[in-house]
Amino acid sequence: MAHIAQFTAAEAAFVLREPVRTVKKSLDLGPVRPVLVRRAGAPVRAIEWRDLFYLYAVRALRDELTPKARSEFYEALHQTPVELRDEVRFGRFRVSVRDLVQEVERRTSDLAALAEKVEFRADGEPLLKGTQVEVYRIAALLDGGASIEQVLEDYPSLSREHVETAKAYAEAYPKAGRPYPRTSVKRALQGAGLEALDDA
Repeated sequence: MAHIAQFTAAEAAFVLREPVRTVKKSLDLGPVRPVLVRRAGAPVRAIEWRDLFYLYAVRALRDELTPKARSEFYEALHQTPVELRDEVRFGRFRVSVRDLVQEVERRTSDLAALAEKVEFRADGEPLLKGTQVEVYRIAALLDGGASIEQVLEDYPSLSREHVETAKAYAEAYPKAGRPYPRTSVKRALQGAGLEALDDA
């Protein structure tokens, strides 16, 4: 399977299950070589699948590779397509990578599947598929401290999977521009003691 996709730091963080700031630091430190790509009209750093695989592999092998060996491993990955072999050889090392490749492929498939759970309004705003509810609105509520159960109370048409999708999508594809409020109108009214207005 050829890997030609490029991944932003946020997408890589989703695959690696790490905070975006940790991934950005890895891109700053090297040896990974990010390139600038345009996403949503703005230039962002992105890495190829091989670089993403390297970041995953060095975390899995952190106790076995010295800093020098990591650099050699990176260069070896860029000389022969890793997906075409079971191991990577460099210096006196042979590293079995089949299980690591399979795991990164599984995780990048999860990222692709996430995109399938979202559809877009005419203005480009992502909506939870089959609803008219904005992905980033739900993610903002979770960021504001609401539990999944509280979100489901405020949006009874949504399922738990919808809410989890919103959270994951917003992490992998952060919202540009003005954020959504971190509390729902219903909870804001309750907090102000104006519950009766909500029923009016």
